[in-house]
Amino acid sequence: KIGDGPNQVVEISDPDCPFCRDGSAFFSAREDVTRYVFLFPLDRIHPQAEAKSRFILSAEDQETAYEDVFSGQYDDQPLPEFQDDGLLAVHREIAEKIGVNSTPRYWINGQYISGTNLQEFETLLDQGPTAEK
Repeated sequence: KIGDGPNQVVEISDPDCPFCRDGSAFFSAREDVTRYVFLFPLDRIHPQAEAKSRFILSAEDQETAYEDVFSGQYDDQPLPEFQDDGLLAVHREIAEKIGVNSTPRYWINGQYISGTNLQEFETLLDQGPTAEK
C-alpha cells in the first residue's frame, strides 16, 4: 500500500516494464491516491523483474524499495542483500486468479484500465471516488 488519498488505485505491475514505470511515476506525483500494488514480473521479457519484485516485497520499507526499483535505481547495479519472504507467490496467485497475463493493469475507483493511459487516469481521478462502478 502506498499513499492515503481518497482515490483508490489497484495496480498490477512489473518493475522492469517501461509502461508500468510510466504509470508508477504518474501516481507517485499525486497525493490524492491510495495505491494497492501487486507485482507480476514477466520473466520471459524482463529477466531481472522477479528478483526486483522479491526485493521490494521483502523490504522492511516496501514503499521506498518500490520507488527505488521503479525509478530505475537498480537497473545498472546489484540489488542489496535481502531475505525472500515468499510473498511474490501470493501476488502471482492473485493476479492469475483474476486472469492477468500481462502488465500493466489498473483499477481506479473500481474502473478497470488495461495499459498506461495517463489521460484516462487523470479523468477518473478528477471524477473522484464517487466514480466507482
